[in-house]
Amino acid sequence: MKIQTAKKIANLLSSVSTTGSAKYYLEKCINQKTLSGFHQWADDRPCEGAFLFKNKADKGLWILLIDWQKIDNFYIVLFPESKYGPIAEIHRVTDTGREPALHWRYSPSKRDSKNNERKAYFSEAFLSTDVQIAIPRRHDEVEDFVDELFILSECRAKADALDPDRPASRTGFPEGKLKEKLHLSRERNQELIRQAKALASSKDGSLKCECCGFDFLEKYGEVGRGFIEAHHIKPISELHDNGEETKVEDLALVCSNCHRMLHRKRPWLGVGELNKLLSAKSG
Repeated sequence: MKIQTAKKIANLLSSVSTTGSAKYYLEKCINQKTLSGFHQWADDRPCEGAFLFKNKADKGLWILLIDWQKIDNFYIVLFPESKYGPIAEIHRVTDTGREPALHWRYSPSKRDSKNNERKAYFSEAFLSTDVQIAIPRRHDEVEDFVDELFILSECRAKADALDPDRPASRTGFPEGKLKEKLHLSRERNQELIRQAKALASSKDGSLKCECCGFDFLEKYGEVGRGFIEAHHIKPISELHDNGEETKVEDLALVCSNCHRMLHRKRPWLGVGELNKLLSAKSG
């Protein structure tokens, strides 16, 4: 990343409270333009700050903003509190003009024939081996940013070790929080959902899941009448935050299980993709 981006992140991280009342607090900050006395792989490199954050369980994580390869390309490098060795080196940034994001991929290379198991482990916990973390632009976005780095750190360590004590699986993605919120808000547009339900009912008199065919009324009786969930079928990457109108045909009516599965992978599955998975499973 460019040094200007590293400086902005460092300024935001340095402003975090040093008390333990928040979810994460800043335990220590090293301000050295050339890092020294930290770790043999990090010393003597240009640095915009090294920050030790701790959570309420007193677990620490170092977040370094450092020119890791000395080529005017700054990285965010994560170290455990012990400084034993780097957990992740993140430097690739994409900038759509609205939400710049860090990109990193979990790609283990241990020599024990278990790397595919590690990838599956990490993917189950993080929902993908491809990590995208929105770069904070304001003070109120810093906690989410630090939270993502803590989760990444835990998933990486546990996947590397194939730890039987698995981390809790994520329920959402670090990809474009603005777009994710927009996507979910459109799925919760009650008037649009009402229109979609009315349209579906007018066709065959029922509300069946468009993926698996589940019918809440048929299964649960009157308590299930009129119940179905709505899924916005447009990929999150294609959403615009400029007031783009959502239409009835942009929604798919699905049962709760299929809705969770559509959001389970990253990028999110399409309705057609889930239908293929169900067909393959039943066949």
